[in-house]
Amino acid sequence: MNLSSLGEREVIDRIWEIVGKKENYDDCVYLDRGNYYQLITTDFVGEGTHFMDNWNARKIGRFFATINLSDIAAMGGEPEIFMASMFFPKRMDLGFLEDFMKGMLEILNDFNVPYKGGDLKESRIIGFSGIAIGKVEKERIMLRNAINKGEGVYITGELGKQAAGYFLWKNGIEEGADYILDVYPRIREGREISKIARACMDLSDGLASAVVFMRNANYGLDIDFNSLPIHKLAYEVSEDYDIPLEYLATGFGGEYELVYTSPKKIFGKEIGVVDEEIGIWKDGNKIKGEGYAHFSKALDKA
Repeated sequence: MNLSSLGEREVIDRIWEIVGKKENYDDCVYLDRGNYYQLITTDFVGEGTHFMDNWNARKIGRFFATINLSDIAAMGGEPEIFMASMFFPKRMDLGFLEDFMKGMLEILNDFNVPYKGGDLKESRIIGFSGIAIGKVEKERIMLRNAINKGEGVYITGELGKQAAGYFLWKNGIEEGADYILDVYPRIREGREISKIARACMDLSDGLASAVVFMRNANYGLDIDFNSLPIHKLAYEVSEDYDIPLEYLATGFGGEYELVYTSPKKIFGKEIGVVDEEIGIWKDGNKIKGEGYAHFSKALDKA
């Protein structure tokens, strides 16, 4: 049985079966340190899946740091330390590494996060694996399923730009890669949101994935598609390439915005409510899909 017959989420479940204990699907591991939780997360980007070796290395570095810090943001925390393992082929130009590091440090420096080293290996492709460590006060931690009936559902920014960029790039428009990599960690927003909200996650795999994970035994996210803040590029790409706008805005992902539930708006736009009618709805019809998943042919990005 190959991985494409399972899909990412079932592969993860199989891994936990081997371990013998299943952890919660939150953005970080959180460890009790007395009066606060320590947050630990890791994320990986690899050539051929997340970027190509001829893309802008500085922007790849910014993207790499962002997707790691974004998990800290989703838990309401502050990042404190960053480490990275890197692997490169002999063919790679030193300038690529230098520009990558400059981009990565631009993001880390924005939040006063020191880079503390890591590991370096030779490989057939370029890849980066990050570890971000942070902390959050116990009363401010945000978990994916800590939703409450009647709360509003909010999002910090626009959807669909990265998906649109991908399809531009796939159709030979090189600047599409810049849209894919144009993300920024919502650390400051997450800190403010955590003063009130208890449930949050970042959108790496699409808004539809938030519907899958931000739920409990009784309630979930009831989202109105027509209320979504969708980037203008997604509308253009949807029309030009005959790609459903619903997929670009909810099924592809890569925005790294925060979606959260709260008694009131703190940042962004209200897009739904927590209740028993779980899903993303457009004109009374439920939109199909559960977001991006690795190893799934139907949702393959590359």
